[in-house]
Amino acid sequence: MPPSSAKPVEFWSGKHRIYRGTEWIREPTYFAQDVIERFPANALVLDAGCGQGQDSVFFATAGHTVTALDFSKYALDQFPPVPAAAAPVTKIAASLTDTPDLFDDASFDVVYAHLSLHYFDEDITRSILRDVHRVLRPGGLLCVMVNSVDDPERGEGIRLGPDYYELAPGDRKRYFSRATLYEMSCDLFVPYLLEQHGRTRKDPHRAFVRLVAERRGEAAHD
Repeated sequence: MPPSSAKPVEFWSGKHRIYRGTEWIREPTYFAQDVIERFPANALVLDAGCGQGQDSVFFATAGHTVTALDFSKYALDQFPPVPAAAAPVTKIAASLTDTPDLFDDASFDVVYAHLSLHYFDEDITRSILRDVHRVLRPGGLLCVMVNSVDDPERGEGIRLGPDYYELAPGDRKRYFSRATLYEMSCDLFVPYLLEQHGRTRKDPHRAFVRLVAERRGEAAHD
């Protein structure tokens, strides 16, 4: 059975309308609360796949200047209020695949991607990671959380490739292990944290891979 031709933007607009009625969408994620202590003071942060902005506003309230990027304009329109004393938040409606056209080299101290990097095929995922390396400053920080191969959904839907499935029209997901995320990122980033039992507020399982890593000065294979 071939993958569907449904438009992801339509799928995500519908998802975010459902999320809008939940309590957890208004709270910073566990991952954001865990990694913010690693950010340098007054960091320039790219929240790549920011959703409805709870983490973006959390970072801004802590004094960081945030660029919040998401594919769904509906999600960006749902941002919580940014306190007057907080650092600026700039919202951009675009995909993670659009970063080569949006940001200069060495634009950010931190690139943060909470459950946004696991929607792409392998070639695109590797391309996004290379561009994250480009837009980070030397010594910059990458913070990523993605679906795990331990996720109970893994194996459902139409198989598009190794650990990559279409669960519903417009909903494609990749499932990572610690080993596969390391293999995709290790030539570009040096891991501080790489573990496979991350958690969210909305899911009952602890089946997410978390990576916190420093940008290498040059890609290891160069």
